[in-house]
Amino acid sequence: MSSNRSHAGDRPLTRSTDGLLPAHEMSEDVLARLLAGRGDAAAVRTLAGTERSWRLLSLHMLMVDLAHLDLGPLPPVGDARQLLVAAETASEVQAADVIGYPQAGIWVAHMLRRLRRPAASDGPWWPDAGYLHLLAAAAAIRARVDFTLEVPLRSGAVVLPTLGRAAFPGAADGVARVARTGRTATVSAGDRTVEVGRAGWEPVARLTAQAGGLTIGCYLDDIDPYRDLRGYRPPAPLPTADVARWQELLSGAWEILVAQDRARAETIAAALISINPLPAAGRYRPVSASCGEAFGAMLASAPSDPIELAVTLVHETAHMQLGALMHLLPFVTPSGEDAAGPLRYAPWRDDPRPLPGLLQGVYAFTGITDFWRHQQTPAGRFEYALWHTGLNRTLRTLHDDPQLSADGRHLIDSLTATAAAWPAATGTTARLAADAATDHHTQWRARHIPPPPGWVTETARAWKAGQPCPPIDPDPADTYETDRTARWLDARAVLIRTMLDDRPAFHALTTDPARTAHAVPGALPADLALLAGDYAQARDGYLTHLTTQPDDPAAWAGLALALRALGDPQAALLLQRPELIRAAATALTPDDLTALTTWMSAALPTAIPRATPGDRLPAARAGDGERRATA
Repeated sequence: MSSNRSHAGDRPLTRSTDGLLPAHEMSEDVLARLLAGRGDAAAVRTLAGTERSWRLLSLHMLMVDLAHLDLGPLPPVGDARQLLVAAETASEVQAADVIGYPQAGIWVAHMLRRLRRPAASDGPWWPDAGYLHLLAAAAAIRARVDFTLEVPLRSGAVVLPTLGRAAFPGAADGVARVARTGRTATVSAGDRTVEVGRAGWEPVARLTAQAGGLTIGCYLDDIDPYRDLRGYRPPAPLPTADVARWQELLSGAWEILVAQDRARAETIAAALISINPLPAAGRYRPVSASCGEAFGAMLASAPSDPIELAVTLVHETAHMQLGALMHLLPFVTPSGEDAAGPLRYAPWRDDPRPLPGLLQGVYAFTGITDFWRHQQTPAGRFEYALWHTGLNRTLRTLHDDPQLSADGRHLIDSLTATAAAWPAATGTTARLAADAATDHHTQWRARHIPPPPGWVTETARAWKAGQPCPPIDPDPADTYETDRTARWLDARAVLIRTMLDDRPAFHALTTDPARTAHAVPGALPADLALLAGDYAQARDGYLTHLTTQPDDPAAWAGLALALRALGDPQAALLLQRPELIRAAATALTPDDLTALTTWMSAALPTAIPRATPGDRLPAARAGDGERRATA
């Protein structure tokens, strides 16, 4: 791409919006490292600069729009803007930290959406718009500027981004006053006043960790009203013990990251600004998220252990980097960005994904796979083999995707080269991972690929008439119908993780198989026999389950794995066209499912070879030449 395009740069837009501002430039080497999934701290700092410009432009656009709105009891937008200018004049660094706070980006995006698609259910403008006043007050306090400003009081608190909250229990929503005089900052509501740093004030928590001479620090933000990456959410301060537990987990995760890959650890430290905590999720099923409007922030469920947090940090900071790159480079063709485009399979998701989301997935899982490559425990080798398999499969699929731009193809080629340099997994854990990968894809097909129009009716007619099953195409041109109830497609993978990582818990399940679904939602008692290698018992267990629940994709996928292990040729039908056998069994409810699968298998041609973890990746394209990113 061109290296001399001019774009708005870093000069504070609260002071001036006239003329072109300095351009951001990224060297070829830095861009190459980022595209290969190996960004470093310097690259992240460059991206942080481009994201600052993005934020300033978005904030300026929002303030122009808000200036035309009635903000009710709040001062005009111009007053808040002037205070931001004063804060920037006194300390540009302090003001920049507040304006660049990730949750401020979520607020800007939320407000711009409200302005463009207003709904009566959204309520009055001023409480949401007043976050601008909160930003201005926080920036002025940090920059040591004296002022007085009215701000929103919501859910019994006034939250000043990056600083903390003043609590007013029982107070009705309305307006409060923030002021700073000399060294004292106060928040007043009615006849009550809270001094910042004194009784009634709760600072936003900070986490820090050190290992090997490297330090990481971030906010643990449980109070900001825009911390959930969508819209307003009342503060929900964590108990002191929970904050201490997060600190303990971050210290452990940081030791792992620094010892394993110092360069990646430095990258994470440069990218991370805040962790927005969520309640604990199921074991081996952490929940995390990030988004392009909030560079530096990640939502994360309370981790089970330091290694889980370490993986989440790798995962979400990778998303942050690609999200920032997506603001600079058109990875998807313009027509693809204007419309969602066709949906695609993602080995790490239960739902189909559009191309931009899938690019985010392959980028993040390049980092995750690399992390597990260094973990030489049985559980670590399983994770590496599983995600290496999924990554290779997805990169092969994307290699010739017509929706990719030239930059998108360069991204896929770079990630392909990275993944191709890693060794193929071998041994028992590789076999378990290959089965888990097949399991997930089989269930996904059964969930999201509908039978061809009229196929069920024609097949039912032939079955009832005692005629041969209509021919089955083993490699159809699929169309997707997203099943929004799909979840827990990873249940057998979770059981494998338990077996490898927590033998006592797995043994407890084997002694009481009826608890399987309770302990691991989505799992079946027959799964225990499958993992134990008793494939005949697993087959019988799945068939018994399917007799009463013939539409259960998990049971069909488990049956497919058991039949394949037993050398039963019917496995080909269940693995290649699980959506057909599921639909037929649900419509026909036959007394003998084995008779149905035998009848349908006769209509399937010779099985097409399926991808394995050792499949070679496509060669990288040549001739892209030198490129430089500008923003």
